[in-house]
Amino acid sequence: METSKESEFDVIITRQAEVSYYEIMDYLFQNHPFDQAEKVAEELRERARSLATYPRRGSLEPTLSGRGLEHRFILYRRTKRADIKIIYFIEKKQVFVTDFFPTEKDTESLRE
Repeated sequence: METSKESEFDVIITRQAEVSYYEIMDYLFQNHPFDQAEKVAEELRERARSLATYPRRGSLEPTLSGRGLEHRFILYRRTKRADIKIIYFIEKKQVFVTDFFPTEKDTESLRE
């Protein structure tokens, strides 16, 4: 039996998401062994790129529900107690990644 596959979407990382990504990387490279930080960096990029197929698999982001866009997120599990939300919305055949948000941060800063 053949499964239907959602066609490829373009994944676009917004400027704000880039800033968030590099802030996370800066923290990791300063506070963790180089190999571990490099592994997280690559896996996080790959997780974001994976949104090119089946982007609707992510859960709706409740803190951004009033923004008029259907923001969703997928998780990247960095440690047992620390995840990074990859927050995005879909428009036509494009996925706009708007933030890389460490879950240990205050959710009020996510709304900003």
